Amino acid sequence: MQKQINLKTKTIKYDLEYKKVKNINLRIKTDGSVHISANRFVSMKKIEEFIRSKEDFILKAIDKFSLKRKEEKRRFFEDNELIDIILNLCKEIYPYFKNLGVKYPQIKFRSMVSQWGNCHFRKGILTFNKYLAFAPLECIEYVVAHEFTHFIHPNHSKDFYNELSKVMPDWKERREKLKKISIK
Repeated sequence: MQKQINLKTKTIKYDLEYKKVKNINLRIKTDGSVHISANRFVSMKKIEEFIRSKEDFILKAIDKFSLKRKEEKRRFFEDNELIDIILNLCKEIYPYFKNLGVKYPQIKFRSMVSQWGNCHFRKGILTFNKYLAFAPLECIEYVVAHEFTHFIHPNHSKDFYNELSKVMPDWKERREKLKKISIK
């Protein structure tokens, strides 16, 4: 049942659930909601005393989760938009690599946890992370250029970065911006 309590600095709502438990239990969920479970025989006065004794902890936790929600990733593109954007970027950049003898690759999309894209240069496949939807266009352009460059240099050698600089002179700035975005 939903309850409310006036603390020193703030009024908070909380869910109270009666259970077969020895102690009064407090949980703060990631959405900032407060949940109390207590034995049916514990008085409301005791429950409220318990909550007041945990006031600092509760308010800090609510603020922490509230801040986290504000910092949550902003989606720049929907999945279908992302696919169209990457396919168009691949078509735009391809003429440069065609002149270097690269065949147009198969383009794939999937969720990945540790990389924004990858290149299977022997198989002619580029795979892009669906979480690029949370990156600005300039970062997506960087990932496309980076992965295409692996068809020329399948490593991260000095030659690789020299080639990437020819295609995208400002790749370092774009990479730094991309590093600030975490993969889900």
